[in-house]
Amino acid sequence: MPASPLSRPIDLVIHIGLGKTGSSSIQYFLRDNRERLVELGHLYPESPGRGRHTRLGLFIKSESELESSIEWYRQRQSDPGVFRRVFRRRLFSEIEGSGLSRVLFSDEGLAESSDTAMRRLRRFTDRIRKSLRLIVYLRRQDDHLVSHYQQVVKVGETRRLAERTREVDLADAYDYDVWLRRWEQLLEPDEFVVRRFERDSFVGGSLVQDFLDAAGIDARAEDMAQGASRNISIDAESVELLRLLNQHRVEHEGATVGLIDNRKLVAKLAEAAAGPTLTLPDPFLDRFMARWDDANRAVARRYLHDPAEELFRMPRKTDNTTTEQHLDPDRLDHFLTLLELPEQLHAPLRQLAEHEARVR
Repeated sequence: MPASPLSRPIDLVIHIGLGKTGSSSIQYFLRDNRERLVELGHLYPESPGRGRHTRLGLFIKSESELESSIEWYRQRQSDPGVFRRVFRRRLFSEIEGSGLSRVLFSDEGLAESSDTAMRRLRRFTDRIRKSLRLIVYLRRQDDHLVSHYQQVVKVGETRRLAERTREVDLADAYDYDVWLRRWEQLLEPDEFVVRRFERDSFVGGSLVQDFLDAAGIDARAEDMAQGASRNISIDAESVELLRLLNQHRVEHEGATVGLIDNRKLVAKLAEAAAGPTLTLPDPFLDRFMARWDDANRAVARRYLHDPAEELFRMPRKTDNTTTEQHLDPDRLDHFLTLLELPEQLHAPLRQLAEHEARVR
């Protein structure tokens, strides 16, 4: 193995997600308290990203994986080799210049890493680590399923929630036992901290306090800068509007599912969202959760040392939800005005909305 580029080995803490488990709130908290963390002996480096450490997740991807990543295109990079060399140089310089021996990373994008990417991460961490602690939050699979759908619509999904759920193989995403063991085997962390994404399970009832505890940072969150929650959620009607817009862009503008950037539209929709959020029927979600019973018991036993073998204690979210994924064509003008969409989109979106209303 090549010699370490650092003058001293470091203790690494890597928060690997999952997505939709408060990662953005954690990252903005860490960003806003970067100087205080240094005082406490922990470096939350800026070179991988000011908040989310997106560049770390990109650094370990293969060239083909980068081509299908919207984050890669947002970075406005063109040469993966140059990007990796620059990233390494800047990161190591920042770590060395800090004089600290404890470094914390956070990128929920790591959770979806391929075996190839994880092996690259392993080679990277082995060169510089004294110890490695992995942190992950797990959310009820049924809650995560419906919440994650919002995320994929934000980047171009054109299928309805029910249709996508039927067509996508979810075993790799939701068999938490297999997923955690894979990380354990390929990274061989010294510590693997697995937490429930449930408010009643958080230390002090606070996600950021719970994360500080999980990361081994001896501090009280209430004494540090407090940012607003970064959970941007939109209602079912807004989700359907975005889906129709994605469909038009894919079919008529050559856009690619997964590479559409709807962030500005989502921010406007979130501010105006007042309706229920989208979900699936209870009988379906009951069967969906039952699919993971054995895996969840294994996780509770192995990683949480729960004698009751109960991974999730809270029921799924049912307040202010709907199973209706529908946009009333009469409501379209409201969205066209809200989002300030160009005139040339008005007629095709109206045709789509009217068509969907007839066939639903």
